[in-house]
Order: sequence, then C-alpha cells, then structure tokens
Amino acid sequence: MNIYDIAKEAGVSISTVSKYLNNKNIKPELRERVEAVVKKYNFKPSALGRGLAIKSMKTIAVLVLDIRDPYYSDTAFEIDRVLSPKGYRVIICNTLGSAKSSTTYIDSLLNINVDGMVFVGSVFNFLNDYPDVLKKIGDTPVVCSNGKLNVKRCSEVYVDDFKGVYDMTKYVLSKTSGKIAYIKYFNTQSANRKTNGYLKAIEEDNKTPYVYCIDNINDGAIPTEAIIKDHADIKAIICGEDLVALSAINRLIKAGYKIGEDVLVTGYNASKYCDLSSVHITSVDNKVQEISNICAVTLEQMIDNKDYSTKVVLEPSISIKESA
Repeated sequence: MNIYDIAKEAGVSISTVSKYLNNKNIKPELRERVEAVVKKYNFKPSALGRGLAIKSMKTIAVLVLDIRDPYYSDTAFEIDRVLSPKGYRVIICNTLGSAKSSTTYIDSLLNINVDGMVFVGSVFNFLNDYPDVLKKIGDTPVVCSNGKLNVKRCSEVYVDDFKGVYDMTKYVLSKTSGKIAYIKYFNTQSANRKTNGYLKAIEEDNKTPYVYCIDNINDGAIPTEAIIKDHADIKAIICGEDLVALSAINRLIKAGYKIGEDVLVTGYNASKYCDLSSVHITSVDNKVQEISNICAVTLEQMIDNKDYSTKVVLEPSISIKESA
C-alpha cells in the first residue's frame, strides 16, 4: 500500500493524499475518505514516499572543501543548528575540492530530491567551468558562501576578505616597521582576495611584499621554515587561516623566536584554534556564525519562495590577542 493506492481507493487525487499526510487543509469530505482508507490499512507513510509525493524531502546539503578545517565545520554546524529544529535533515558533503567528488555528490543529492544546497567557499566557483553539471541543478535553490555559481537560483553571502586582511596588515604595520610576510592557503578567489588585501596595504606603506603559498592547511610550518631561512629578521607573519598561524607559531617558537615580541603572527577566522596556542592568536573575525545563519535563513526563504534571492556582504573585524 502506498499513497497512489490510497488515492485510487479513496477516489481522490495524489495531491489530496499528500495534503492529508502533511496536515494541510482539504475539504472535510475528502479528509474523511482518505482517513478511512489510511485507518483501514493502518498506513504509515515513509519519509521517502511522502517526500516524493510533495516534491520535498525536507533535506538540504552543505558542500564543503574539508570538514576538518574549522571554518567549514563551524559553518556546517551553524547551518544544521538553524535548520534542524525546523524539520530539515542536513547532509554534509566533504568534497576535498575534487571536481569528480563534487559532481558525484551533486548527482546523488538531485536524485534524492534535495530541497536546496549551500556551497561553502569560493573553491566551488570552479563548477562554473562545468555547465552540464550546473544545468542539472536547474531551479534547485542554491546559496553560495563567499562564492557564486551560474545557476538559475543562486543567493550570495560574502564577508569582505580583502578588507579583512587589508585591515589586519595595516594593524601590523602600526606595530612594526620590519619585514612582514604573508602565508596564503589554497588558490581560491577568496584566498586571492585576502592576498590582495595584504599586497595593497604593503604597497601603500612602500614596503616589499613576501608571499608564501600552501595547499594543505596543516603545512603552515613549511613556509614558516622558508621565511626563517630567507628572512631571519622577519618581524611579522600574516596568515590566511588560523591553523596555518598555529603551525607558524609552533615553528617560530622552536626556532627561538618570542611570539608577540620578536615576531608578530596573525590568523584568519577567529576560530577556537586561536586559543590553543601557548600565545593566543590575533585573528580576523570573518563572522562565521553570522554568515552561516544568513545562509540557512536565506536557503529556507528560497525554498518557500521561488522568486526570492539575495546578496549579502558583511564586514570583518580584528580580534586582538597576544600574538600581535
């Protein structure tokens, strides 16, 4: 027995059965006919069957690069915290930045009739180079955090990464006249905006920029080693992520530097990792909780209203602690 059988025996449409099962208003006489069949067979609708009937599984997906990164885990946690009490199931998709993994996830999500998707980070902008994949998304609601996809229904929620690192660099420049290096994590549009913020501030101060890059967030000690080798007189290292800053601090301490005195170190995200170092880390607060809440609320509004979309840009701030 399924909802199609119930509709046939009760002499009503499938949509009427769907409305009955989801406690929506229908005519009393139709409700009585459906209810009689439901009770007769002691029918218990599955979530899948109900979802397919009303074209909604009350399921949303959060696609991230690497769930081990505090930015992605905190974002996913906040979105789940907002939407779960409203009856949504939240699926976390750990793509590792792979085109194959991302497209496989998207296909699977569309096959289960997912109600909407949140893409966390500008790393997913590479999907714009895969128009066939985006075409599959169709009019499924999409919210991009710090990115943009060329799909029919896409809302954008940004924090101004350029301003975040620009302001941090200006702050560090006010603390030291020595060499200031920057460690860039990953080659995304967001990472490039951060790097450009550093370069702009350094240029305005007529100083020489020193940029080092890594692709693995746990490799912060590697460029730090290179910085120490190239510039033993380094006075500050600005990092594009908190975990990178944490690795940099550990390597600098091992080399005999006093953090906050001999060399200043800053991070980005103002995550819990800022307090795990022996010297608490000064960091750019990119409003993860606020951004995540806006993503969740925006997606819910897009699901409820096909004409709704938005673009939100938030300003970051600096969380000053002991490292700088």
